[in-house]
Amino acid sequence: MSATLFNIVLHKALKNLEESNTILNRLTQICANADDILVTARSLPGLEALRVEISREAVRVVLTINPTKTKYMRFSASPSRRSVKGATVNGVIYEGVAEIIYWVR
Repeated sequence: MSATLFNIVLHKALKNLEESNTILNRLTQICANADDILVTARSLPGLEALRVEISREAVRVVLTINPTKTKYMRFSASPSRRSVKGATVNGVIYEGVAEIIYWVR
């Protein structure tokens, strides 16, 4: 699928999920660019709920989430609260990473 067509389909899938442009008053936020999606959540339960919503909308437009390409990263101001271990979200285990390298094409 071309990047342009993918963006159109992805926008259709995600447009119902974002109601606010700031994370200050939200528990979750989505940022999509090309064929990548960054999902932020203030808690694992919030991430789990958003994962269900994203999956539902993706199925509606015939997209799938590839768990082997999906990574989990925990952010915290306190180094002791950061972990590299993976996370299980709705029964799917996602690899934990300490950093994410984004390649600009």
